[in-house]
Amino acid sequence: MLFLASRILKHELKDDDRLHLLEKLAAREFLPLIRSTRLSCYAQALSDSTQVEEIERLITASINSGDGQREHAPYVQGDIFCFEDHTFFLLFEDSEDDGSVGMRAGIIYEPQTTLPLRKLNSFCQTVSLCLADADERFEESAEEEEGATGLSAWRQDTPMVHQGFIRFAAKQDADSLSTTACRENGRERVRAAKLLDDDATRIFLRRAREASVEGYRMSPSSGAMTALPEFAVNRLIEAGLLQRGVLISCRKTGHTLLSLPSADALAVMTISHASCSECGAKIADESIEEAFAPTQLSSLLLEDGAWLVNRLHSILRELGIAEGDIVIEPPAGDGEARMIVHVCGESFLIVARDGDLTPAFARRAINTKIETEVRHLMLVVTGKVHNEAHLGLLSFAKRLERSGNDFKMIIAEGINAAEAEIKRAFEEVSQRVLAKHLCGLDASIGLSVARLIAARFQIMQNARDAARSALLAAAPPPPATQGQDLQKMAQAVSLIDFNLIEIKDGDESTGSVLSPRSG
Repeated sequence: MLFLASRILKHELKDDDRLHLLEKLAAREFLPLIRSTRLSCYAQALSDSTQVEEIERLITASINSGDGQREHAPYVQGDIFCFEDHTFFLLFEDSEDDGSVGMRAGIIYEPQTTLPLRKLNSFCQTVSLCLADADERFEESAEEEEGATGLSAWRQDTPMVHQGFIRFAAKQDADSLSTTACRENGRERVRAAKLLDDDATRIFLRRAREASVEGYRMSPSSGAMTALPEFAVNRLIEAGLLQRGVLISCRKTGHTLLSLPSADALAVMTISHASCSECGAKIADESIEEAFAPTQLSSLLLEDGAWLVNRLHSILRELGIAEGDIVIEPPAGDGEARMIVHVCGESFLIVARDGDLTPAFARRAINTKIETEVRHLMLVVTGKVHNEAHLGLLSFAKRLERSGNDFKMIIAEGINAAEAEIKRAFEEVSQRVLAKHLCGLDASIGLSVARLIAARFQIMQNARDAARSALLAAAPPPPATQGQDLQKMAQAVSLIDFNLIEIKDGDESTGSVLSPRSG
């Protein structure tokens, strides 16, 4: 996805002055691509390459001729300047009735481009210096403004912000927005929320949470535990969603006696000579097994679909969307989440629910769309889409289309589908904005400048991906013996630190090792 930022300068230039400015920029290592392409074409058409500038002058004069009536577009409407991870553009605009004139300088960049706005300011400063060298009137006009310099004379081209986005943001409390932003950016939450993309993992944690509320812990022999492989359980523990504990139950009756947080707590119980309330046997002689319970982080993420909000927020940030362009409504306790994202001058309403897309949920999403007046509505659910809800949404979209509204609706089932749809929708908006700004240069070079720039960035991204894949392929694999040793070491540590030995009937020695009995 590509982003665009621009600045405006109220200073009009004629065609000859525009050419002179491009020459000055080329001398400062800002090579104008369109003019260079034209000059290369002229050089191939002429037998004497020294006459390139002369043919350019004649073509410019012929375009501007005609008794002061311009039949064609100006010879120089702007140009683009390509660099490693960004592209500058410079557009010249004629005077308008309201007096807004001049030129627009901008930058097109990727999310990973460092300090794009600082690069744009540097480019504007260079343009100002070139104008001052070529035209003393520019320097005088800049001095007339209070405290104005070549750079401060440039005005930020603020993109149009949708009123629905402004109203939605105004309804939220500033402190809650700040708290939400800090929470969703937490590394621990981001890592843990990503594991909850799996349906089986969420089901397991919900069952573990319900059991914990009732005072129980899940043991490895329970049905919910067998539904997840061992490596998945270990990942949940590493991410802070699950914690290990100790479960003590009576050998005779099978009743759960104690649920302890760790083996250290078990040692304290055995040393204290505690006994079973059912059969009177010592705790060390009862059935002891490893148990699992959800952590507080797990409960927070599962409540009101907070993990889904976190995942959507992470996807948006990875795409390069600024924090200030994301507004998340605080949870209302209904299990639904609403956020508005401002992308390249357009607003997207995302309504998410960790569950089914029911008719009631669809109606609430439509009401929010009507209130915010956004053009893009995306519904993200993790469950099934009910037919009645789907038909209601399609009917609403068709009514808007018949009334002449430009409205787009997306329904995504699952976070993976939502990520793909978000990328596709944002990419379409980005391409449309690029085309809108640069379409005036298409006739100058004979092709779509916006598509040229997009293809260039795509090729660079493909080259980076290929280099990364080659680097990973070239890395020597670890020796087989080393891998086996590491596996054995991990198993040994797991046995020592985590796996409690289950005391079987008649195995007194095992019980005495775990918790020595006095006497």
